[in-house]
Amino acid sequence: MLKGKCIDPELASEFPEVVYLFPNGPLNFYVSRFPNKYAHMGCFQADKFQPVEVWPPEPDASNLPPLEPGKMYSAQFIWKPEKQYTLLTFKERYFIIPEANQKNAIFYKDQYKKQLGGCFPLHWFDNFQLIEEKASEESFETELIDEEKTQFEQISLF
Repeated sequence: MLKGKCIDPELASEFPEVVYLFPNGPLNFYVSRFPNKYAHMGCFQADKFQPVEVWPPEPDASNLPPLEPGKMYSAQFIWKPEKQYTLLTFKERYFIIPEANQKNAIFYKDQYKKQLGGCFPLHWFDNFQLIEEKASEESFETELIDEEKTQFEQISLF
């Protein structure tokens, strides 16, 4: 689905300023006022319409830096599929933990792993920075407690 405008002077008066274009083969578009392919106004030649905004292509997954699985990184969110994950914003930094397969990462919105965001492919992120985990200064001591052994007798009710 693309947004576009009619550039043919004869047809321009029949369409609103911005329409939704759904490809129907290489030379035609279904044209709709709504973002629904089945609510189209007809099928028209592609050269009569010009796309207004084009979604950027998915980044290449082959040139990822080597990341250690299980370590936390801060990374910038750079790509998502069109019209999906609308609550996530580009260029925002998220905290990710790469999985062992080096293809996906679990990401959080905060450093303390309280707000889980999901599991996305690693190539949707960029500018990875390792987050140093602070060593816990709390020490826990365990104390053994001797339990008293008591003997129980069975009671007969009747």
